Amino acid sequence: MIFRKAAYFYWLSRYLTRALDTIRLVEAYWPLCWDRENGRGEDALIRLRQALRMSLPSPNSGTAGQLFWFLDAEENPLSVRSSLGAARFNARLLREELPEEAWELLSELPADPPGSPDPDLPVAFPRTPSLPWVRGIAAFYEIARTALAQGAASDFLALGQAIEGMGNLAAALHALVQDASAGEAPPPEEQAAVLRGFCSLHAYRSMHGPFYEGESVCRSLLGSRRLPRSFAALLHAAASALERLEKQSVYALSPACDAAFALGAVLASLEKTPKERLSSLLVELPIGCNRLHQRVEQALGQPGGNAG
Repeated sequence: MIFRKAAYFYWLSRYLTRALDTIRLVEAYWPLCWDRENGRGEDALIRLRQALRMSLPSPNSGTAGQLFWFLDAEENPLSVRSSLGAARFNARLLREELPEEAWELLSELPADPPGSPDPDLPVAFPRTPSLPWVRGIAAFYEIARTALAQGAASDFLALGQAIEGMGNLAAALHALVQDASAGEAPPPEEQAAVLRGFCSLHAYRSMHGPFYEGESVCRSLLGSRRLPRSFAALLHAAASALERLEKQSVYALSPACDAAFALGAVLASLEKTPKERLSSLLVELPIGCNRLHQRVEQALGQPGGNAG
């Protein structure tokens, strides 16, 4: 039963991770997007959209409309609300396999139609509705990991979480480094915002202190396994899940394992890349993430290989 529904576990996890990463990055970046006194708010907003891989909302959307586009716009397929809706769709297809507590948590996440923003109203980041989303998603993963134990379902959840996280982090780092190579580097506050959005300021400071200048943030988020949710840590999680699944499931995941190995080689080359070439080589990470995802999708659509 679980093997036949592996794709739903994989996509459920990807959509939940997408929603969580979006909330965290927007919350961390939002004060910088409206730093008009220093004349850099619009640049930060552009980089935030690039990091989230989102298109432009309406040109007359205003402050509230921009935030609404990231979090609540149903017409934006990458908004938090759209991601949660897609996660619930996959969860309904796993109703019998998911623990009751996990199902209840997903059901409590907002599903009602959003209101319309006032385009002229400046707004702060809405912690009141967003905090339950973050807590709910984190609690879902904790319950699912405990209840599903060390089985295929748990590994497909971990695989989706890792692959989505790698793609999201690669996009955010490329947005920062691309601007730095083209001209003036983004301010240290933006480097810290990416750390807050994806990782941990405390973990980074324990290694480097409160210094966000130069390449240290980018290179740490790329290659340091000591940082939670660094690219290296996420790739290790994905490779470990694939290795277990290849041995125990009915899916032919050897090509996906090869794609993960190739992505590791790209990451290793980036660690030695000089600053002036870092931006161009960072493009290879999203390409590698997409290739890994494609191999997983091909395997899920074509059961075969190891008997499980």
